[in-house]
Amino acid sequence: MASRALIALLGISIFLATIVSIEFRTRKHVLLAAFAAEDDAKGDTDGRQLGGRRRRRRTIADARELHNRTDAQLPLVETSLRFASTSLSSFVDSTSRPSSGIALDELCHAHEHTGYSGDGAAVWGLGFKVRDAGECCAACRAHQATCGVQGGRGKSWWSARPELHCGSPEQACTIWTFCPEERCFAFDIHKHGFGECWLKFQNGIPPTPRTAPWRLKNPHFRGTTYPEIMRHAPRKTWPWPVDEKIWQGPMPKDVPWISGALAEAGVKILSAAPSDRWKERWCKKHGPCPGEEFDI
Repeated sequence: MASRALIALLGISIFLATIVSIEFRTRKHVLLAAFAAEDDAKGDTDGRQLGGRRRRRRTIADARELHNRTDAQLPLVETSLRFASTSLSSFVDSTSRPSSGIALDELCHAHEHTGYSGDGAAVWGLGFKVRDAGECCAACRAHQATCGVQGGRGKSWWSARPELHCGSPEQACTIWTFCPEERCFAFDIHKHGFGECWLKFQNGIPPTPRTAPWRLKNPHFRGTTYPEIMRHAPRKTWPWPVDEKIWQGPMPKDVPWISGALAEAGVKILSAAPSDRWKERWCKKHGPCPGEEFDI
């Protein structure tokens, strides 16, 4: 089924590209004919000069009509071609990345457009990549189960990467963050890409009792987007002026990450103020930032 859909999209792309090519070639030949007729008419000095002018005007009129007609048609064709190209790219992208088959269950507490920071990372996502958010949550769970107990230090905790070993039990994973996009934006010096899985910890998490609300440090407070005024601000005024070699163009509208925590089902996951309140400082200096809440 997937191969048939791929073949169909390829066929549509080739067909639309052919239409565009034919339209441009037709326009070119008619315009060249018009210019040739104009040159012939200019060089016609006998009694047929008037007829040459008429032929020239008619040929040029036909060329203009074709020019206007193709101008009206090409945007539709080009739009269709771009749609087919985008669909093909999305289809190939979605089918070329195998899923782990691990579901995001209610114990993962996944939140889109969120990147909980916690107090640190036990495992950096730059060097630890997985297939999807479900596998990232599973990795956090495996890290917690092996590294979060006495005697866990130094043990291998992930069978697919046996060279990875536990550190301090106090830094066992309770918070996970996954990059689900080709590139994930962040205010730092690293290029973040699809599959990054950051395993984090936060002092006092889990709380006592474990069923109490979990208040996770969130650099965006309760927000899931970058403030509009920040997105349109000059790069040099960004909270961190990310080098264009790291991220080209403006910052995205949405926080790209997916993040969650290993709490019991039904436990409330709340955002808490981060250790570094850079967003609040920026909005006070360059804002206001409508809709942002900093008293949490």
